[in-house]
Amino acid sequence: MISEPHIYILSQAHNASTFIPAHIPLLYTHSYASSIPNWYAIYPIFSSIIDQYSQLKWLFICEPQTRFNLTKLIEFSQKTKDLYIGHGLYDTEPSIIHHYSFSFDNPYPDFSSGTLISRNVLSLFIDRFQSYTKPIDFIIDIKYELNQLINELTNTKLTDKSKLFCNEYKKNCLTWYEGQYDYLCERKDIQLDDLYFGIKTYIKYHKIRIDLLKKTWLNNKLHYDLFTNEINETIDNKNERFIITKENTNRGHCHKTFTILNYFHKNKENFQFLIIADDDTLLSVKRLLELIRCFMLSNDIPMVLGERYGYGNYYDYPTGGSGMIFNRQAVQQILSNCECPTPDTPDDMFLGLCLKRLNIQLTHIRELHQAQPNAYSKEWLQHQKPISFHKFEDINVEEIYQTYLYEKFPQSHHEKDEF
Repeated sequence: MISEPHIYILSQAHNASTFIPAHIPLLYTHSYASSIPNWYAIYPIFSSIIDQYSQLKWLFICEPQTRFNLTKLIEFSQKTKDLYIGHGLYDTEPSIIHHYSFSFDNPYPDFSSGTLISRNVLSLFIDRFQSYTKPIDFIIDIKYELNQLINELTNTKLTDKSKLFCNEYKKNCLTWYEGQYDYLCERKDIQLDDLYFGIKTYIKYHKIRIDLLKKTWLNNKLHYDLFTNEINETIDNKNERFIITKENTNRGHCHKTFTILNYFHKNKENFQFLIIADDDTLLSVKRLLELIRCFMLSNDIPMVLGERYGYGNYYDYPTGGSGMIFNRQAVQQILSNCECPTPDTPDDMFLGLCLKRLNIQLTHIRELHQAQPNAYSKEWLQHQKPISFHKFEDINVEEIYQTYLYEKFPQSHHEKDEF
Protein backbone atom coordinates (compact mmCIF):
# COMPACT_ATOMS: atom_id res chain seq x y z
CA MET A 1 0.00 0.00 0.00
CA ILE A 2 1.40 3.37 -1.03
CA SER A 3 1.84 5.39 2.15
CA GLU A 4 3.72 8.27 3.77
CA PRO A 5 5.37 8.43 7.20
CA HIS A 6 2.78 10.91 8.47
CA ILE A 7 0.12 10.19 11.07
CA TYR A 8 -2.75 11.48 8.92
CA ILE A 9 -1.84 9.23 5.97
CA LEU A 10 -1.17 6.35 8.35
CA SER A 11 -4.65 6.74 9.83
CA GLN A 12 -6.07 6.47 6.30
CA ALA A 13 -3.94 3.39 5.68
CA HIS A 14 -5.05 1.84 8.97
CA ASN A 15 -8.69 2.33 8.02
CA ALA A 16 -7.98 0.60 4.71
CA SER A 17 -6.23 -2.30 6.45
CA THR A 18 -9.50 -3.24 8.17
CA PHE A 19 -10.77 -4.41 4.77
CA ILE A 20 -7.85 -6.84 4.37
CA PRO A 21 -7.92 -10.26 6.11
CA ALA A 22 -5.11 -10.92 8.57
CA HIS A 23 -3.67 -13.80 6.52
CA ILE A 24 -2.98 -11.50 3.55
CA PRO A 25 0.48 -9.86 3.89
CA LEU A 26 0.16 -6.07 3.89
CA LEU A 27 3.20 -3.85 3.35
CA TYR A 28 3.30 -0.07 3.60
CA THR A 29 5.77 1.62 1.27
CA HIS A 30 6.77 4.17 3.93
CA SER A 31 8.16 1.35 6.11
CA TYR A 32 11.21 1.37 3.80
CA ALA A 33 11.75 5.14 4.07
CA SER A 34 14.69 4.93 6.46
CA SER A 35 16.46 2.02 4.76
CA ILE A 36 15.99 2.22 0.98
CA PRO A 37 16.73 5.32 -1.14
CA ASN A 38 13.84 6.40 -3.37
CA TRP A 39 11.47 4.01 -1.56
CA TYR A 40 8.50 6.10 -2.76
CA ALA A 41 9.27 5.19 -6.40
CA ILE A 42 8.18 1.60 -5.54
CA TYR A 43 10.62 -0.32 -7.76
CA PRO A 44 13.53 0.13 -5.30
CA ILE A 45 11.64 -2.01 -2.76
CA PHE A 46 10.91 -4.92 -5.13
CA SER A 47 13.97 -6.91 -4.03
CA SER A 48 13.06 -6.61 -0.35
CA ILE A 49 9.51 -7.74 -1.05
CA ILE A 50 10.62 -10.81 -3.01
CA ASP A 51 13.18 -11.71 -0.33
CA GLN A 52 10.65 -11.30 2.45
CA TYR A 53 7.85 -13.29 0.80
CA SER A 54 9.28 -16.34 -0.92
CA GLN A 55 5.81 -17.71 -1.73
CA LEU A 56 4.57 -14.52 -3.35
CA LYS A 57 2.83 -15.01 -6.69
CA TRP A 58 1.36 -11.52 -7.20
CA LEU A 59 2.12 -8.05 -5.89
CA PHE A 60 -0.97 -5.85 -5.61
CA ILE A 61 -0.12 -2.14 -5.50
CA CYS A 62 -2.84 0.12 -4.15
CA GLU A 63 -3.61 3.28 -2.19
CA PRO A 64 -5.39 3.73 1.15
CA GLN A 65 -8.71 4.41 -0.58
CA THR A 66 -8.51 1.42 -2.91
CA ARG A 67 -11.20 -1.18 -2.24
CA PHE A 68 -11.60 -4.66 -3.72
CA ASN A 69 -13.55 -7.89 -3.78
CA LEU A 70 -10.79 -10.17 -2.49
CA THR A 71 -12.46 -13.44 -3.45
CA LYS A 72 -13.00 -12.34 -7.04
CA LEU A 73 -9.55 -10.76 -7.24
CA ILE A 74 -7.89 -14.02 -6.16
CA GLU A 75 -10.00 -16.01 -8.63
CA PHE A 76 -9.02 -13.60 -11.39
CA SER A 77 -5.30 -13.85 -10.55
CA GLN A 78 -5.48 -17.65 -10.63
CA LYS A 79 -7.06 -17.73 -14.09
CA THR A 80 -5.45 -14.85 -15.97
CA LYS A 81 -2.52 -15.34 -18.32
CA ASP A 82 -1.62 -11.67 -18.17
CA LEU A 83 1.36 -10.69 -16.02
CA TYR A 84 0.90 -6.97 -15.38
CA ILE A 85 -2.66 -5.71 -15.03
CA GLY A 86 -4.52 -2.60 -13.96
CA HIS A 87 -6.52 0.45 -14.92
CA GLY A 88 -4.74 2.09 -17.82
CA LEU A 89 -4.17 5.82 -18.02
CA TYR A 90 -3.27 7.47 -21.33
CA ASP A 91 -1.63 10.71 -22.35
CA THR A 92 -3.42 12.60 -25.10
CA GLU A 93 -0.56 15.02 -25.82
CA PRO A 94 3.16 15.25 -25.04
CA SER A 95 3.56 16.02 -21.35
CA ILE A 96 6.43 17.81 -19.65
CA ILE A 97 6.21 15.47 -16.65
CA HIS A 98 6.54 12.48 -19.03
CA HIS A 99 9.52 13.91 -20.91
CA TYR A 100 7.32 14.84 -23.88
CA SER A 101 6.80 11.22 -24.89
CA PHE A 102 4.60 10.49 -27.91
CA SER A 103 3.58 7.01 -26.65
CA PHE A 104 -0.12 7.82 -26.52
CA ASP A 105 -1.18 4.19 -27.03
CA ASN A 106 0.95 2.86 -24.17
CA PRO A 107 -1.08 2.79 -20.94
CA TYR A 108 0.41 3.27 -17.48
CA PRO A 109 -1.30 2.20 -14.25
CA ASP A 110 -3.57 4.16 -11.97
CA PHE A 111 -2.50 2.83 -8.57
CA SER A 112 -5.68 4.12 -6.94
CA SER A 113 -7.60 1.42 -8.84
CA GLY A 114 -5.07 -1.26 -7.90
CA THR A 115 -2.33 -2.84 -10.01
CA LEU A 116 -1.28 -6.50 -10.20
CA ILE A 117 2.30 -7.50 -11.02
CA SER A 118 3.23 -11.18 -11.26
CA ARG A 119 6.24 -12.70 -9.52
CA ASN A 120 7.74 -13.58 -12.90
CA VAL A 121 7.74 -9.92 -13.93
CA LEU A 122 9.10 -8.83 -10.55
CA SER A 123 11.93 -11.39 -10.64
CA LEU A 124 12.91 -10.50 -14.19
CA PHE A 125 12.79 -6.80 -13.33
CA ILE A 126 15.04 -7.26 -10.29
CA ASP A 127 17.53 -9.36 -12.23
CA ARG A 128 17.85 -6.93 -15.14
CA PHE A 129 17.73 -3.76 -13.06
CA GLN A 130 20.98 -4.81 -11.38
CA SER A 131 22.82 -4.22 -14.66
CA TYR A 132 20.71 -1.24 -15.76
CA THR A 133 23.10 1.54 -16.71
CA LYS A 134 20.83 4.38 -17.85
CA PRO A 135 20.96 7.21 -15.31
CA ILE A 136 17.71 8.03 -13.53
CA ASP A 137 18.14 11.77 -13.13
CA PHE A 138 14.75 12.74 -11.77
CA ILE A 139 11.77 10.94 -10.28
CA ILE A 140 8.64 12.88 -11.19
CA ASP A 141 5.60 10.66 -11.81
CA ILE A 142 6.13 7.29 -10.16
CA LYS A 143 3.28 5.44 -11.88
CA TYR A 144 4.49 6.51 -15.32
CA GLU A 145 8.18 5.92 -14.64
CA LEU A 146 7.65 2.52 -13.03
CA ASN A 147 5.64 1.51 -16.08
CA GLN A 148 8.40 2.66 -18.43
CA LEU A 149 10.98 0.61 -16.54
CA ILE A 150 8.79 -2.51 -16.52
CA ASN A 151 8.21 -2.11 -20.27
CA GLU A 152 11.91 -1.71 -20.97
CA LEU A 153 13.40 -4.30 -18.61
CA THR A 154 10.82 -7.08 -18.91
CA ASN A 155 9.25 -6.34 -22.29
CA THR A 156 5.88 -6.50 -20.53
CA LYS A 157 3.11 -4.02 -21.26
CA LEU A 158 0.31 -3.14 -18.89
CA THR A 159 -2.87 -5.03 -19.73
CA ASP A 160 -5.60 -2.42 -19.42
CA LYS A 161 -8.55 -3.98 -17.59
CA SER A 162 -10.36 -0.75 -16.75
CA LYS A 163 -13.74 -2.48 -16.55
CA LEU A 164 -12.45 -4.71 -13.74
CA PHE A 165 -9.96 -2.35 -12.10
CA CYS A 166 -12.25 0.65 -11.71
CA ASN A 167 -11.86 4.26 -10.66
CA GLU A 168 -15.31 4.15 -9.06
CA TYR A 169 -17.51 1.34 -7.81
CA LYS A 170 -19.53 -0.63 -10.36
CA LYS A 171 -21.19 -4.00 -10.09
CA ASN A 172 -18.59 -6.07 -11.96
CA CYS A 173 -15.47 -4.40 -10.56
CA LEU A 174 -12.75 -6.45 -8.88
CA THR A 175 -11.19 -3.29 -7.48
CA TRP A 176 -12.28 0.33 -7.27
CA TYR A 177 -11.29 3.70 -5.89
CA GLU A 178 -13.53 4.91 -3.10
CA GLY A 179 -14.01 8.63 -3.48
CA GLN A 180 -11.75 11.63 -3.41
CA TYR A 181 -9.49 12.75 -0.63
CA ASP A 182 -11.41 15.30 1.40
CA TYR A 183 -9.11 16.84 3.96
CA LEU A 184 -11.82 17.57 6.48
CA CYS A 185 -10.30 17.72 9.94
CA GLU A 186 -12.47 19.53 12.45
CA ARG A 187 -9.96 21.94 13.94
CA LYS A 188 -10.58 25.49 15.10
CA ASP A 189 -7.00 26.22 16.13
CA ILE A 190 -5.87 26.84 12.53
CA GLN A 191 -7.56 29.63 10.59
CA LEU A 192 -6.80 31.50 7.40
CA ASP A 193 -5.24 34.26 9.49
CA ASP A 194 -2.51 31.78 10.52
CA LEU A 195 -1.26 31.48 6.93
CA TYR A 196 1.30 33.78 5.35
CA PHE A 197 2.01 33.67 1.60
CA GLY A 198 5.38 34.67 0.17
CA ILE A 199 5.17 35.03 -3.61
CA LYS A 200 8.27 35.15 -5.79
CA THR A 201 7.97 37.60 -8.68
CA TYR A 202 9.99 39.85 -10.97
CA ILE A 203 9.40 43.38 -12.23
CA LYS A 204 8.63 42.17 -15.75
CA TYR A 205 5.65 40.12 -14.51
CA HIS A 206 3.99 42.56 -12.10
CA LYS A 207 1.26 43.64 -14.51
CA ILE A 208 0.87 40.29 -16.24
CA ARG A 209 1.03 37.54 -13.65
CA ILE A 210 0.14 39.42 -10.47
CA ASP A 211 -2.98 40.81 -12.15
CA LEU A 212 -4.00 37.24 -13.01
CA LEU A 213 -3.39 36.11 -9.44
CA LYS A 214 -5.64 38.96 -8.27
CA LYS A 215 -8.37 37.77 -10.63
CA THR A 216 -8.15 34.24 -9.27
CA TRP A 217 -6.93 33.30 -5.78
CA LEU A 218 -4.92 36.24 -4.43
CA ASN A 219 -7.70 37.88 -2.44
CA ASN A 220 -6.86 40.98 -0.41
CA LYS A 221 -8.07 39.20 2.73
CA LEU A 222 -5.00 36.98 2.51
CA HIS A 223 -1.78 37.80 4.32
CA TYR A 224 0.88 37.96 1.63
CA ASP A 225 3.80 39.88 0.21
CA LEU A 226 5.29 39.97 -3.28
CA PHE A 227 9.05 39.48 -3.26
CA THR A 228 10.55 41.15 -6.31
CA ASN A 229 13.85 42.53 -7.56
CA GLU A 230 12.55 46.09 -8.06
CA ILE A 231 9.41 48.09 -8.72
CA ASN A 232 8.43 50.50 -11.47
CA GLU A 233 7.09 53.52 -9.61
CA THR A 234 5.26 54.83 -12.67
CA ILE A 235 3.32 51.61 -13.25
CA ASP A 236 3.17 49.56 -10.06
CA ASN A 237 0.47 50.21 -7.50
CA LYS A 238 2.04 52.05 -4.57
CA ASN A 239 -0.34 50.26 -2.21
CA GLU A 240 0.74 46.82 -3.38
CA ARG A 241 2.65 44.65 -0.94
CA PHE A 242 6.04 44.59 -2.63
CA ILE A 243 9.22 43.68 -0.80
CA ILE A 244 12.42 44.44 -2.70
CA THR A 245 15.01 41.65 -2.66
CA LYS A 246 17.42 43.71 -4.84
CA GLU A 247 18.82 40.59 -6.50
CA ASN A 248 17.25 38.68 -9.37
CA THR A 249 18.38 35.49 -11.07
CA ASN A 250 17.18 34.03 -14.35
CA ARG A 251 16.84 30.66 -12.66
CA GLY A 252 17.46 28.99 -9.34
CA HIS A 253 15.97 31.70 -7.07
CA CYS A 254 17.64 30.42 -3.89
CA HIS A 255 18.39 33.97 -2.72
CA LYS A 256 14.77 35.06 -3.15
CA THR A 257 13.36 31.98 -1.41
CA PHE A 258 15.68 32.39 1.57
CA THR A 259 14.74 36.07 1.71
CA ILE A 260 11.13 34.94 2.15
CA LEU A 261 12.10 32.41 4.81
CA ASN A 262 14.05 35.06 6.73
CA TYR A 263 11.30 37.65 6.40
CA PHE A 264 8.71 35.21 7.72
CA HIS A 265 10.96 34.26 10.62
CA LYS A 266 11.83 37.81 11.67
CA ASN A 267 8.78 39.86 10.72
CA LYS A 268 5.77 37.54 10.73
CA GLU A 269 5.94 36.01 14.19
CA ASN A 270 2.15 35.88 14.55
CA PHE A 271 1.80 33.42 11.68
CA GLN A 272 2.18 29.66 12.11
CA PHE A 273 2.58 28.62 8.48
CA LEU A 274 4.45 29.83 5.43
CA ILE A 275 3.40 29.09 1.86
CA ILE A 276 5.95 29.95 -0.83
CA ALA A 277 4.56 30.15 -4.36
CA ASP A 278 5.60 31.46 -7.76
CA ASP A 279 3.81 34.33 -9.47
CA ASP A 280 2.39 31.77 -11.89
CA THR A 281 1.14 29.33 -9.27
CA LEU A 282 -2.63 28.83 -9.09
CA LEU A 283 -3.98 27.79 -5.69
CA SER A 284 -7.23 26.72 -4.11
CA VAL A 285 -6.91 28.54 -0.80
CA LYS A 286 -9.85 26.75 0.79
CA ARG A 287 -8.43 23.30 0.04
CA LEU A 288 -4.98 24.46 1.10
CA LEU A 289 -6.32 25.49 4.50
CA GLU A 290 -8.11 22.15 4.86
CA LEU A 291 -4.88 20.34 3.98
CA ILE A 292 -2.89 22.27 6.58
CA ARG A 293 -5.48 21.53 9.25
CA CYS A 294 -5.07 17.80 8.66
CA PHE A 295 -1.29 17.63 8.24
CA MET A 296 0.21 20.32 10.46
CA LEU A 297 -0.45 18.50 13.72
CA SER A 298 2.36 19.90 15.84
CA ASN A 299 4.13 23.22 16.19
CA ASP A 300 7.09 21.54 17.88
CA ILE A 301 8.03 19.15 15.08
CA PRO A 302 9.36 20.62 11.80
CA MET A 303 7.02 19.78 8.94
CA VAL A 304 7.17 20.47 5.20
CA LEU A 305 4.44 19.65 2.68
CA GLY A 306 4.90 19.67 -1.08
CA GLU A 307 4.80 17.75 -4.31
CA ARG A 308 7.76 15.37 -4.14
CA TYR A 309 10.25 15.04 -6.95
CA GLY A 310 13.38 12.93 -6.58
CA TYR A 311 16.91 13.82 -7.66
CA GLY A 312 18.57 10.56 -8.67
CA ASN A 313 19.52 8.44 -5.68
CA TYR A 314 20.44 11.49 -3.64
CA TYR A 315 17.41 13.21 -2.15
CA ASP A 316 13.82 14.26 -2.73
CA TYR A 317 12.57 17.82 -2.74
CA PRO A 318 9.34 19.88 -2.81
CA THR A 319 8.66 21.33 -6.25
CA GLY A 320 8.64 25.11 -5.97
CA GLY A 321 6.06 25.91 -8.62
CA SER A 322 3.37 23.75 -7.03
CA GLY A 323 3.71 25.55 -3.71
CA MET A 324 5.83 24.71 -0.65
CA ILE A 325 4.29 24.69 2.83
CA PHE A 326 6.31 25.04 6.05
CA ASN A 327 5.47 25.28 9.71
CA ARG A 328 7.47 27.75 11.79
CA GLN A 329 9.67 25.08 13.36
CA ALA A 330 10.78 23.91 9.89
CA VAL A 331 11.62 27.48 8.85
CA GLN A 332 13.69 28.01 11.98
CA GLN A 333 15.69 24.82 11.50
CA ILE A 334 16.33 25.51 7.81
CA LEU A 335 17.59 29.03 8.51
CA SER A 336 19.78 27.87 11.39
CA ASN A 337 21.51 25.16 9.40
CA CYS A 338 21.39 25.92 5.67
CA GLU A 339 22.64 28.74 3.48
CA CYS A 340 22.36 29.12 -0.30
CA PRO A 341 25.64 28.18 -2.04
CA THR A 342 24.90 30.80 -4.72
CA PRO A 343 21.96 33.16 -5.36
CA ASP A 344 20.89 31.13 -8.41
CA THR A 345 21.11 27.68 -6.83
CA PRO A 346 17.82 25.85 -7.55
CA ASP A 347 15.85 26.77 -4.46
CA ASP A 348 13.54 23.77 -4.21
CA MET A 349 16.33 21.27 -4.82
CA PHE A 350 18.58 22.95 -2.26
CA LEU A 351 15.72 22.87 0.25
CA GLY A 352 15.41 19.12 -0.39
CA LEU A 353 19.11 18.66 0.30
CA CYS A 354 18.78 20.76 3.44
CA LEU A 355 15.79 18.72 4.66
CA LYS A 356 17.77 15.53 4.14
CA ARG A 357 20.70 16.88 6.18
CA LEU A 358 18.32 17.88 8.97
CA ASN A 359 16.38 14.61 8.78
CA ILE A 360 13.13 16.51 8.21
CA GLN A 361 10.63 14.37 6.34
CA LEU A 362 9.02 15.88 3.25
CA THR A 363 5.38 14.79 3.05
CA HIS A 364 4.17 14.32 -0.52
CA ILE A 365 0.83 15.91 -1.39
CA ARG A 366 -0.45 14.59 -4.68
CA GLU A 367 -2.99 17.40 -5.11
CA LEU A 368 -0.13 19.88 -5.58
CA HIS A 369 0.97 20.06 -9.22
CA GLN A 370 4.16 21.45 -10.71
CA ALA A 371 2.65 21.58 -14.21
CA GLN A 372 -0.54 22.63 -15.98
CA PRO A 373 -3.65 20.39 -15.98
CA ASN A 374 -3.00 19.21 -19.55
CA ALA A 375 0.25 17.58 -18.37
CA TYR A 376 -1.75 15.01 -16.40
CA SER A 377 -4.17 12.29 -17.40
CA LYS A 378 -7.70 13.75 -17.40
CA GLU A 379 -9.03 10.56 -15.88
CA TRP A 380 -6.50 10.70 -13.04
CA LEU A 381 -7.39 14.32 -12.25
CA GLN A 382 -11.09 13.47 -12.11
CA HIS A 383 -10.78 11.59 -8.83
CA GLN A 384 -8.93 14.23 -6.85
CA LYS A 385 -9.55 17.79 -5.72
CA PRO A 386 -6.49 19.69 -6.95
CA ILE A 387 -4.89 22.29 -4.70
CA SER A 388 -2.46 23.83 -7.17
CA PHE A 389 -1.24 24.04 -10.75
CA HIS A 390 1.73 25.89 -12.20
CA LYS A 391 2.62 27.86 -15.35
CA PHE A 392 0.48 30.34 -17.30
CA GLU A 393 1.80 29.82 -20.83
CA ASP A 394 -0.72 29.01 -23.56
CA ILE A 395 -3.72 28.56 -21.25
CA ASN A 396 -6.75 30.55 -20.17
CA VAL A 397 -5.67 31.09 -16.58
CA GLU A 398 -9.04 32.21 -15.24
CA GLU A 399 -10.82 29.30 -16.92
CA ILE A 400 -8.35 26.78 -15.49
CA TYR A 401 -8.84 28.27 -12.04
CA GLN A 402 -12.64 28.14 -12.28
CA THR A 403 -12.62 24.58 -13.62
CA TYR A 404 -10.17 22.97 -11.23
CA LEU A 405 -9.56 25.15 -8.18
CA TYR A 406 -12.37 27.60 -7.47
CA GLU A 407 -14.30 26.88 -4.30
CA LYS A 408 -16.18 29.05 -1.81
CA PHE A 409 -15.53 29.11 1.88
CA PRO A 410 -18.63 28.17 3.90
CA GLN A 411 -20.58 31.22 5.00
CA SER A 412 -19.87 30.36 8.63
CA HIS A 413 -16.23 31.31 8.10
CA HIS A 414 -15.23 34.89 8.60
CA GLU A 415 -13.16 34.38 5.47
CA LYS A 416 -16.34 34.15 3.41
CA ASP A 417 -14.88 35.75 0.33
CA GLU A 418 -14.50 33.58 -2.72
CA PHE A 419 -11.15 31.96 -3.39
